[in-house]
Amino acid sequence: MKDVEEGKRTAKFVCVLTTILENGEKIICKGETKGKIALKCGTMGKLTFGPVLIPDGYDRVLNDMTEEEIGHTHRQLAWKELLTKLERYRK
Repeated sequence: MKDVEEGKRTAKFVCVLTTILENGEKIICKGETKGKIALKCGTMGKLTFGPVLIPDGYDRVLNDMTEEEIGHTHRQLAWKELLTKLERYRK
């Protein structure tokens, strides 16, 4: 991708979580992190695709960001939505 111009390096990471309740009802939750593919790979060893995605509004790849900065990734957004929906069933 080194020859692909920056405006065409857009990407979106998506996490979809599904749970099926005892009554058979499905809950499907989705989170997205939009950004662009980096020209150079960042730090390895954290998030699976974190070394290559620069989220919109940032200038570093996910793996080079602090926990506070990456607190709203596609995974966290999907989990928060799922937990919120499950909490409604507990009441």
